[in-house]
Amino acid sequence: MASPALARASTLARSAFTIASGVTAGSVSAVTGLGGAVVFIPALSKLGYEAKHIVGTAVVAVTGATAAGSFAYAQNGVSDVPAATTVGLVGAMCTPVGQMLAKRLSGKTLRKALGGALILCSPSAMLKKHVDEVEEPQEAKAGWAIKVERPAPTNTWEIVRNQFLDRHDKWGGWMKALEGEREILALGVCCGMLQGTVGVGGGVLVSAYLTGMTDMEVHRICGTALLATVLTNTAVSAAHIRAGNVRFRAAALLAGSAMTASYLVAKNVSMQIPETYVKNFIVIALVSSGVSMWR
Repeated sequence: MASPALARASTLARSAFTIASGVTAGSVSAVTGLGGAVVFIPALSKLGYEAKHIVGTAVVAVTGATAAGSFAYAQNGVSDVPAATTVGLVGAMCTPVGQMLAKRLSGKTLRKALGGALILCSPSAMLKKHVDEVEEPQEAKAGWAIKVERPAPTNTWEIVRNQFLDRHDKWGGWMKALEGEREILALGVCCGMLQGTVGVGGGVLVSAYLTGMTDMEVHRICGTALLATVLTNTAVSAAHIRAGNVRFRAAALLAGSAMTASYLVAKNVSMQIPETYVKNFIVIALVSSGVSMWR
């Protein structure tokens, strides 16, 4: 039987590892827009948690990391807030369907499915579809329905408000905007199904779509992906908490350290990293995390 001193040392070592993992995940999340699950899941596996606790705890930690990082990107005026909000809300409504599918999968199958999804999505980080390859809707080709000049925003609220008003003015109404950008609605459905089934992966899907199908700049993609997953992750987190799949001490340590790192890196560092490096780092993070899920 271990002595009290050894037990305390072991607890401190686990806590230090957990916090270090949170800092790493938060930094990765801020730079890549992937949410941090690529670090959280292997770290929780290393700590010896069961598959369902790994997923549940990781989702809660990811929610914290994405919330902090997306807020920093929004402050910098980088995120596409209207698109991210649409994806997040639709995704949150679709997560129950994915959760019903997840009940039919074993923990081992769930783990391998997530690992495979991460590996399969990795090539998407290197894709880039130029704007002249994208067939725009007729309304967009015709220009803005209403063009309103607004004063330069002075705070985060004004940045976000102006983005929504610009979207409304461009299409001539909220319903027309949703109809004109209906692929965003479909993306939200896919994200909700994916996160409801395997617990994480919505940020990966959003990043893959925006990288391959739009001319959006990589840092804007990261900020948009982070924000899109916040709402969906919140819905998934609530379900895991109700099911008893969350280890709260580990979740608190991971989320707290990840939120701090994610905000600071997104606010002060991410925008300075060249796009090519960000893409390469995304591929490495996805592949290494996916492989670890198959061990």
